[in-house]
Amino acid sequence: MTEQLTPFSSFDVERLESLLSRSDLNAGEGHVTELAARLYARDQAEPASIPPDVVTMNSEVMVKELSTGKGFSCTLVFPRNADSGRRRISVLAPLGAALLGARVGSTVEVRTPAGSRRYRVTELLFQPEAAGRFDL
Repeated sequence: MTEQLTPFSSFDVERLESLLSRSDLNAGEGHVTELAARLYARDQAEPASIPPDVVTMNSEVMVKELSTGKGFSCTLVFPRNADSGRRRISVLAPLGAALLGARVGSTVEVRTPAGSRRYRVTELLFQPEAAGRFDL
């Protein structure tokens, strides 16, 4: 499925631009470079106007790996809050970078050293913007 180009939250873009501009960040990683390109190519919108089916920072999302049919939930977070044991996935990890901006029903592809994997976003359990949580 082709990615639908919904705007990013201006609040997320501001924080991610700051993160991506850090000199110690390995921007040479393909998924990080792709994330930066997507951030700069898309429009921005006020957080309150982001559609409720779009994955934003601090969203909790249900995804299904298409090759196995296995589903799981995860929360998209900034690197300092990542915790694999609690399924808190960094936006700079391959899956996290692919999920940002995805819509419920869309499929994202993640390249890993073991090969490419495809995931479908099946449900958005929590989105800060839809919940009126503009502080997250």
